[in-house]
Amino acid sequence: MCSPRVSARLLLLAALPALAGRGWWCADGEVVSVTAGAGASSGPEFLPTDTTLVAAVGQDAVLDCRVRNLADKAVSWVRSRDLHILSHAGAVFTADARVSVRVSGAGATIHSLRIRRLRVSDAGRYECQLNTDPKMSLFYNLTVLDEPVPVAVIAAGAAELHGAVGAAVTLRCEARYEPPPRALPLPPLDILWTKDGVPVDHQRGHSGVSRDTERWSWRSVSRLTLAELMPSDAGVYACATATPNATPIAVAAPAAVDYVHLYVDAESQMEAMQRDQSVDNGGARARTSCAAIKRYLLLLLLYKLLGK
Repeated sequence: MCSPRVSARLLLLAALPALAGRGWWCADGEVVSVTAGAGASSGPEFLPTDTTLVAAVGQDAVLDCRVRNLADKAVSWVRSRDLHILSHAGAVFTADARVSVRVSGAGATIHSLRIRRLRVSDAGRYECQLNTDPKMSLFYNLTVLDEPVPVAVIAAGAAELHGAVGAAVTLRCEARYEPPPRALPLPPLDILWTKDGVPVDHQRGHSGVSRDTERWSWRSVSRLTLAELMPSDAGVYACATATPNATPIAVAAPAAVDYVHLYVDAESQMEAMQRDQSVDNGGARARTSCAAIKRYLLLLLLYKLLGK
């Protein structure tokens, strides 16, 4: 049976992981990352960041390592496949001119490893390492795909549209990647509608405005419907592509934009219908008068023939 002093020590040892915060460990006992918990020491710690990156050949890749409470410790970037130290404390230790390091940030230091003009051979695992005891490491996985980088293009359904006051009109816009990506997981394309630089929803306060969007892996189609048109709805509408800011993909398609000019006729839809109906009635009356004249001439001809 354990003495009270031994039992207290055993309980303290069992509670140490909770007191020191959460940790993740490799099979060989190496610390991968450590997050300090409440009441823990103010030692270095990694902050959450995206550690999975996908890019295409020829593009740039940036790996951001965010560290808090670095104090007198240093950050190194290591290429895992050959354990080559690419940088240490902001200094680059490679003859590859494509590799550079930038240190920025206030409070939390950001150590960014940039690899320009990616090659397929650059793919693999990279390590952001702190020279603590034991050392702390955060691993990044970089995938480099050998395929053309698509660009986003956008096209409106029509350059001009006409609508009458009180009627409804639908504007159509399509965004797509060209060429369609084969394996590169680009973010989905969203389409934003603006008029004079202001989102359409903000101009009409959601009143009489509806949007319908269909999305596929490499293209999107958006339809903007304006109900009960007003003269103030006339103008130039812009549809532009937008991609999420938070994405693990290093290659972001450039923004594209196209325009639709909407004309709103001052004549209301009801007035136009009444005018068209009036025109139709006038034509019908003209056709009726013409038929009566033909019948009169025919009767007159028969009368003269029979009178002889």
